[in-house]
Amino acid sequence: MSATGKSKDGPRPSRRAEYLTYATGLLTDSQSELVSFILPLWGILLGLGPLEIGILVSAKAVLPSFFAIHGGVLMDRFGTRIVLVLMGSACTVMPPFFAIATWFPALLLLQMALGMVMSLCWMGAQSLAVNVGKSDPAIVGRFSFFARVGVMIAPLGAGVMWDFAPHWVSFVTIGAVGLAFWFAVQALPPTELGEARDAASRAPFRMSDILPRLSDYIGAVGLMAIPTVAFVVVVSSIRLSTGTLQTSFYLVYLKEIGLQATVIGTFVSLTQMSAAVGTLLAARLTRHIHPVWAFLLLVTISVALIFGTPVFGDALIPLAVAISIRGMAQGGSQPIMYSTLSKAVTAETQGMAIGLRATGNRLTALTVPVFMGAIAEAWGLNATFYVTGAIMLLVLGAIGVWIGLRHPEAVRT
Repeated sequence: MSATGKSKDGPRPSRRAEYLTYATGLLTDSQSELVSFILPLWGILLGLGPLEIGILVSAKAVLPSFFAIHGGVLMDRFGTRIVLVLMGSACTVMPPFFAIATWFPALLLLQMALGMVMSLCWMGAQSLAVNVGKSDPAIVGRFSFFARVGVMIAPLGAGVMWDFAPHWVSFVTIGAVGLAFWFAVQALPPTELGEARDAASRAPFRMSDILPRLSDYIGAVGLMAIPTVAFVVVVSSIRLSTGTLQTSFYLVYLKEIGLQATVIGTFVSLTQMSAAVGTLLAARLTRHIHPVWAFLLLVTISVALIFGTPVFGDALIPLAVAISIRGMAQGGSQPIMYSTLSKAVTAETQGMAIGLRATGNRLTALTVPVFMGAIAEAWGLNATFYVTGAIMLLVLGAIGVWIGLRHPEAVRT
């Protein structure tokens, strides 16, 4: 699994470009976390059942499942900044409409649309981090850290707003975060991103350029022939399942054991604080463990602890310790994931590779909540943690065997 991409070495970015890149990660990840935290609570308030909540949570992944690759191609084709300017506008306007969307089909459609634009914003922020950071792992690690700071603050703030302010305030605040993201993207210098220079060499714009092309999807799927890419896409999808659980049935579980929204927000913030620490420790871990094994190990720990939540019952201290360790493992795996995928592809296919990984993630986010909701309806909430977690751990074990037997070069390079 050696890297096949070009060297991404180059001059150090300006402080302005570096800090604004960190800001995009912080803002887009915090906005996504706000939506993920508040929407299940909104569903409970509206009287939705577990399956409906699972469908609603997963709806954000419907459109990205089909168009994430196309979004990555558009960033490669037109430049990340211009795509993020457009998506940031949508992330500003759409969230307040949730406050008046009390009909399940309306919520579903709104969640699908917002999920698409937020997914592109997050993909674009990752692309900026790789582009601006070039080969500097410290910049990618700090980007992951600031993204974690955003999701660390967001749940606690969301819990307080939900408990002590009218519910429409929460949705307006989500839109305000989208506006701040838009300003951060607007302030990025196009010349330093190379986009002003590249724009002069591009062919004239045609409307057909914004439509999906079969050749782009074939090219993206073809990247799976690179073992590193296939490994990252699959393990990243399983990694995402832990985050999907935390923003859906984990919240429902905490609510069912009698915790208030503010306390639940504190729990989620705790895991994000631990994750922020994990992002800064990732580079040290990879000095002692090969990145491939480190990524696999950290994801396995994260899966085991979050899906094992019912084991701890309503004991707050064990729950807090488990979610903290899970957060550290989840955070540590993030920069390793980014750097491993970035080194496996060329600079010209960075967006496409990110889109491919996002597609795998979105398919997981689309199917896992519905699967878990169906199990919860049939066998109860605890069973859905155990059954889904066992499946994920079996898949991770199989991937470990695949690496060791079929691609031993992965841990020797």
